[in-house]
Amino acid sequence: MPRPEWIEVGRIARAHGLHGEVRVSSSSDNPDRFVEGGTVHAVPGRGALARAAKVPGAGEPASMILEMESVRGTWDSPIVAFVGVDTRDQAEAIRGYVLRVPASELPDLEDGEFYSFDLEGLEVRDFDGAKVGVVGEVLETPAHDLLSVVRDSGGEVLVPFIHEIVPTVDMEAGYLVADVERMTLDP
Repeated sequence: MPRPEWIEVGRIARAHGLHGEVRVSSSSDNPDRFVEGGTVHAVPGRGALARAAKVPGAGEPASMILEMESVRGTWDSPIVAFVGVDTRDQAEAIRGYVLRVPASELPDLEDGEFYSFDLEGLEVRDFDGAKVGVVGEVLETPAHDLLSVVRDSGGEVLVPFIHEIVPTVDMEAGYLVADVERMTLDP
């Protein structure tokens, strides 16, 4: 599966205060994603589209590039002031927007680290090299990620994405090796 062109890093949850700040619900695990001077691309989410549909003649909300003027609060729920968003009404107008960045701007990872979307679509092989399925999606849990593997023989299993069960990931060749005997957890 090809890497997506855009990666969602958060959503504008609501206006905060009277001077145009917004509370962002971050979906990025990068604590440096929301920083003063950084930019994000904002596109209308479902909430913004639904609000616009209620206003006769308003048209569809526009996408835009937003520059962060100031950021405070916690990295997972920052309060952000964007350049040009100076009032509560302007902040309310962008409530529900999805914040994203081009995939090309993602930081490089260390060896053995992977972005979840890069694992989706990988072929799953057993220790003998035989294909047993494909990674359908990656589910994040507090303990560790789970790979939802769609088996060639039918059905789906959840595989803990830990080294003991998935010892090999070859991104360039497009596969990973999993301990098939331990792939028994049904979703």
